Amino acid sequence: MNQSCGFPKESIASPFGALPARGVYTLIIFLSKDISLNVGRLGFQSFPRGYYSYTGSALGMGATSLSHRILRHLRKEKRSFWHIDFLLAQEDAAVMSVVAAPTTNRKMECHINSYIKEKCQAKIAIPGFGASDCRKNCGSHLLFSQDNIKDFVLAAYKHFFNGLVFVSNL
Repeated sequence: MNQSCGFPKESIASPFGALPARGVYTLIIFLSKDISLNVGRLGFQSFPRGYYSYTGSALGMGATSLSHRILRHLRKEKRSFWHIDFLLAQEDAAVMSVVAAPTTNRKMECHINSYIKEKCQAKIAIPGFGASDCRKNCGSHLLFSQDNIKDFVLAAYKHFFNGLVFVSNL
């Protein structure tokens, strides 16, 4: 079978169908202008124009699988449940890329997030954002940079997963 980034080549036609059931993912988001919005229990927050990385994990099956979680994040119309839902529902927020890899390690999203934060010198966007169940005291799983952070995200995944990485540019 042909392989592309460790996943079946057929994933090109159906990019999320080839994802493993469980794994870690990072959304690379571009916000085209400064906005303020209510982020549930975090209250009203300001988000400057720029690039964001949001790292999470999906370690279940079916509705809690990796592909289901990513597809949910990509939909604009949905009930806001997670902090990231509030940001992604905004007209000015666009997911530019998704990077993902298979894992069942609950701490991996924190390792990836910390690596991006350190190597990119990304800033914590909103304290506590996406980190209510954080196991490493990351401060936030939403990081901000004025510059595109995709290369740093890819470097993080290559560091931890030795090339078994799924990348989709949207």
